[in-house]
Amino acid sequence: MNKKTIYIIVAVLIVVIVVGVAAYALLYNGGSGGQSTPTPTPTATASVANATSLEFTANITSQGITVTHVFYGKNIGTSNLTIRLEILGGEAGNWSYILNTGQEKSWNSTNNGAWASSNFTADWAFWGTRWTNLVTNLKNWSGTGDYSYTSNGNAVTISCITVNPKLSDSLFQAS
Repeated sequence: MNKKTIYIIVAVLIVVIVVGVAAYALLYNGGSGGQSTPTPTPTATASVANATSLEFTANITSQGITVTHVFYGKNIGTSNLTIRLEILGGEAGNWSYILNTGQEKSWNSTNNGAWASSNFTADWAFWGTRWTNLVTNLKNWSGTGDYSYTSNGNAVTISCITVNPKLSDSLFQAS
């Protein structure tokens, strides 16, 4: 082989390697270090009002303290609505709730520990009301970007909004 052929082969190999590494980084890490991050709905064609499932993050700021809530909901608009809530409390701890309206049952977990049965009526009165208020306000969302509003003096920013995501049944099971 002559030098020109060797240079062409080396150049092609370099391009293939660079493209392969970039594809791997984008497909498997998603730019988030391997963490799963909901992808916001890209167009205004998705309507929260007609959603059968939702996924979103709500940062709620009260008295200068912001707490992040990640909500998942399926079977919206039915008597079998099921929601999951992850509260990211940082040093204060993390909490998870699953509320199943069809069964009128709820469960909770602290710091990814074991799931425990909970009081559905009390959980729905608090967390179900919060879900309902957020979704009601989110119906005013334009379909792109974040949605912010103020409620009872609290600043609310809803982001990572995904309308009709495919949510695994296991996400809503207390194991």
